[in-house]
Formats: sequence, structure tokens, C-alpha cells
Amino acid sequence: MVDTRFSVSIQIMMTLAAHTDELYSSDALAKVLKTNATFIRKLVTHLVDAKLISSYRGKGGGIKLARDSKEICLKEIYHAATGEKQLISVHKKPITKACAVSCCIGDVLDEIVDGIEESTQRFLSGKTLHDLMIKVK
Repeated sequence: MVDTRFSVSIQIMMTLAAHTDELYSSDALAKVLKTNATFIRKLVTHLVDAKLISSYRGKGGGIKLARDSKEICLKEIYHAATGEKQLISVHKKPITKACAVSCCIGDVLDEIVDGIEESTQRFLSGKTLHDLMIKVK
């Protein structure tokens, strides 16, 4: 199953960064992203909780970036979108004791998954929302 929470959260943040003078509703974002408004609201809730966007209630309310795009690290968006759950994980299949591969696969895969996660965190730490916005024409 492909997890799109991070990529959709990036698009939400980029859309808000492209329209800093406007408040967006989750319905308007859902139309722009061509996805379900309920899914957008769940992601927005996490982004608000992470203090990446600000939410204003009531008539004429909506959401906008809480900080300048230069101050928002992609690692923050990643953690808001995914929580502490890694996007890649080791399967939990029972071990077949008669199989040497089966007996060590957990350790082998843990090392790989940990390496991928560390590389991802390091890469995302070095990028900001502004870096992405430079590519918007």
C-alpha cells in the first residue's frame, strides 16, 4: 500500500506558500489537490498540531502558513504527516527455525530500514519549503 500523507502534506504546504495572502479552506484545498476533503482535514489537523499552519475558525476562516517558508524544514512536514511511524517497516512474519534466512531476516532488514530512515531524515533536514517553492513557475 502506497502512503501519500507526506506528498499530499507537501502539496498542501506549497499551495499555502504560493498564496500567503489568502486563507484556504480544506474544501478548497481538496479541489486543488483533487482528493477527499476529509483526508485533507486529517492532514491539516496534524500540520496545525505541529504549528506549521495556523487555522482560523468561523465565517471567512481558513488556514495559512504559520511561519515563513524559509523557516519550515521538510523534516517537520514529514513528522507531522507520518507521526513517529516510519514509512518503511520490517514484516512480522513468523520465523521458520529450519531456515537460516528466516532466522536472521529481522536483523538484516532492521539495519536496512534504519539506514533508509536515517538518510531520509538527514536529507529532509537540509531542505526547506522555500527550496521547493523556488521550483514553482
